[in-house]
Amino acid sequence: MLRKKSQIVAILLYLVSTLFISCTSFKLTNSGWTVKPDIKSETFTILHKDLGAILTDAHLYIKNGKNLIPLKNWKVSKEDNSLKILASSSSKETTWKIQILKDKVKIECSDEAGLIRGSVAAQEDRIPARMENQDNGIMYTSLGLVSALNIHNLFDIKTDIMIQFPEDARLRRNPEDNRIMDLTMVVANGIEISLIFDYYITRLGLKYYKPKPDRFRTAPTGWCSWYCYYMGTTEKDMIEETDALAKHLKPFGLEYVQLDACYTRGEDANYLEWNKKAFPRGGKWLFQYIKGKGLKPGLWVNIYGSNYAKAECADKYPENYYLRDKNGKLSGACCTADETVVRLDYTNPDVIENHLKPMFRIFKDQWGLEYLKDAGWGTWMDYYEANRSNAYDSTQSSRDVYVKAQKALRETLGDDVFINGCAMHEVGLCFGIFDGSRIGGDDKATWYPEHKRGMSMQTFFNSLFGGNYLNNIVWFSDPDVVMVRNPLTIEEAKTIVTSIALTGQLYMASDFMARLPEKRLKLYQKTMPTTPIVPIDLYPYKIKNNKRNGVVWCCPQLKEYPKAIDLKVNAISGSYDVVALFNWNDRYSTKSINIEELGLNKRNSYLAFDFWDQRLKQITNEQIKVKIPPHGTKVYIIRQLLKRPQLIATSRHITCAVSIKNLEWNSEKAILNGNSEIIEKSPYSIFIHVPEGWKLTNIESDIEYLFHRIKDQILEVKFSGDLTFEGQTSFNWSISFEKNS
Repeated sequence: MLRKKSQIVAILLYLVSTLFISCTSFKLTNSGWTVKPDIKSETFTILHKDLGAILTDAHLYIKNGKNLIPLKNWKVSKEDNSLKILASSSSKETTWKIQILKDKVKIECSDEAGLIRGSVAAQEDRIPARMENQDNGIMYTSLGLVSALNIHNLFDIKTDIMIQFPEDARLRRNPEDNRIMDLTMVVANGIEISLIFDYYITRLGLKYYKPKPDRFRTAPTGWCSWYCYYMGTTEKDMIEETDALAKHLKPFGLEYVQLDACYTRGEDANYLEWNKKAFPRGGKWLFQYIKGKGLKPGLWVNIYGSNYAKAECADKYPENYYLRDKNGKLSGACCTADETVVRLDYTNPDVIENHLKPMFRIFKDQWGLEYLKDAGWGTWMDYYEANRSNAYDSTQSSRDVYVKAQKALRETLGDDVFINGCAMHEVGLCFGIFDGSRIGGDDKATWYPEHKRGMSMQTFFNSLFGGNYLNNIVWFSDPDVVMVRNPLTIEEAKTIVTSIALTGQLYMASDFMARLPEKRLKLYQKTMPTTPIVPIDLYPYKIKNNKRNGVVWCCPQLKEYPKAIDLKVNAISGSYDVVALFNWNDRYSTKSINIEELGLNKRNSYLAFDFWDQRLKQITNEQIKVKIPPHGTKVYIIRQLLKRPQLIATSRHITCAVSIKNLEWNSEKAILNGNSEIIEKSPYSIFIHVPEGWKLTNIESDIEYLFHRIKDQILEVKFSGDLTFEGQTSFNWSISFEKNS
């Protein structure tokens, strides 16, 4: 009898063990989703076939005031297309239901105090995101792996899927691993984790969506000749500007010197043999001169045209290389110096093989081309559509032919030449081929246009804000050039450089650098180079209409500009916000921004440091309010107030992230240690907040420091730019403090 009982117990133990194992590995799968509970660890995981893990290590809790009570003793069952979890605490039992619907997972709890905490994968290609319905008049961008209280979506760049968490969900970077976010969700009456598939393709209408290739980490920083010299540019001008750029801006990150259209004037000049009066030593010589100054040569070329009288790669091209109108006449290619450069017929494959490829092999391999402004504005497609009956092969579509030529160009130039497209009508036609692209029309060094359709910096802002959602997602957006010279006011100039620097878009200046006043030159020095900024706001910002016949079109026009840009930073220099508050009015205006609008926690206090004026504005947990000049900008570095000394800003770059290579607080010795990149002969300041009850005791550094001073609890330490040894690029500094007894 005893033996029989022991056999029964053994069988029961086996059955319980088997049931436990089956429940532990039990999962619910439907519509690409998988929900996997793990009874042993009392957690569950949510996955999707296109995304992998979305939520892992998810625990169940009951919220009791400020306390979270973990729920234990899980019992899992399956009911139709849902999982049922019974879980309890010492005082109550709860029922949880997890249901899979087509594009979402729905979670319900029998107790309104039910709460879930888990981990969310949020690496570099799965980024924090906001959609248009979340717009609050502030444009959000990011530098590094960031988070904020008011951001509860993630966009997966590779798959074009938007992951939506509940509006009151809290996504916060894990302090041990920033590629993971800690998720907290109050379940209450039910929540959903949902997906928007083909977000850019379907929701935003970009049918050609393709993630930006990894050829370049940041957008170029350079100079363009066009808006200074236009068609009158000469070799002498280029030498003068190159010398000035090498001296004044190369140390601050400027790399490229790009000559625009002008050099093909006259029948004897073409893309390889330049106008001898303007460029007596030719293009190859100029490229080598630029490279000799440590800079990278760039060139404007309309690849859809060639000199008819004097071909680039032959004595004369066959007549079927050219595209003619219905009367058999040639036509000038868009935007070239004169009509000696005429449209080519790219439906003829010989044009690619015998003209395009050999010409660009010469540009790259013999001349040293490193940046191409790929011009033409897509007008070749319009002309071909109107005259396709005369083409070599009229069966081909204009879009296919356009892209075929661009693919051949990329193949010829390889991955180390930056190709910047030129607003080719349909946005996205060359995603994956172009590294960057113009997204709007030409601008001009005036704030407002002289007449209704005139050029001005309004064009720049329309393009910059209207196309920011594309930047560093599908390509680097090019809003056209930056200018800071008269008649732009110094306040307008600050707004222009601030806008480009806090969005990370393609930064090409076009001022007379050899003659630019030092005060304006410093605006460039404090905003160059570009940094790998990624947009958070993934929608066209307040565009009136960006589509034609359902197709996203270039040259956006905005209903209004944002009241602020909030660049959220997570870098070696720390986690903080760089906030530009704008005044778009024609008169002085008082502007304000709330801490909560920035997705910051109102329960904390924050330091607001004025970057341009280099002073503490205020310490607040509510609002920043300031009077701003017409068309001006105030830029604040906003950091959470700590009870110890902390770095708040540097004088080097508007992001305050460019120069800091190492930063550590030694709590035992009360020493702030850092390593900063140094620019020769350029003084450099760090700004440290010293709270009440602390005092400075010592300053040490590898290079001479000129002075230190404390005002409004801000310690400025200014270092000389005099290097101690040849080849030095950075220096160590150490600031010691003591807490008053």
